[in-house]
Amino acid sequence: MPAGEVFTGLSDWQDYNLAKRGDRSAWKRLVDLHIKDLTRLASMLTGSPDLAQDVVQEVMLELFRKPPKHQNGTLMGWLTTVTYHTALKWKKQRAGWSALGDIDPPDGHLQPLAKLIRDDRNRRLLDIIHSLDETHREVLILRFYGDKSLQDISILMDIPLGTVKSRLFYGVQHCRKLMKDKGLT
Repeated sequence: MPAGEVFTGLSDWQDYNLAKRGDRSAWKRLVDLHIKDLTRLASMLTGSPDLAQDVVQEVMLELFRKPPKHQNGTLMGWLTTVTYHTALKWKKQRAGWSALGDIDPPDGHLQPLAKLIRDDRNRRLLDIIHSLDETHREVLILRFYGDKSLQDISILMDIPLGTVKSRLFYGVQHCRKLMKDKGLT
């Protein structure tokens, strides 16, 4: 559990149901728990940290405008699925990629040179990921940044599991080659 986080013993769905009834502390717990991961995923999919924030705000509003039809899976699974679809829809509407910039907030304990090296490496890695064709890029982002299982990706993208495995394999292989070529390994 992250430092400063208070364990309430409630599941995400319990917090969600309390938040629907107006419990602000339950809403805050949900947002605090999921906002960073959803924003990172949306940023990777859209290529824009600003657009990612808008996507995540839309997803959180969607949670209350069109609530999940059931509560069988995890709330994070539902949020990730809606974030994926919303990010792709907004990306198509905006047509084109913009610079990614910083996805994670800077670490306060790093020295300026260490921050610069980390940021440069992250930018170069993100450039490599975004150089992949869309089908390989999406599978890679969902697996490693969205923390989705291969089966989840198959369902989410509506493609066979074997296709997911193949795209992931070739996407990773291509990234490794480019990382080696650019001296990132």
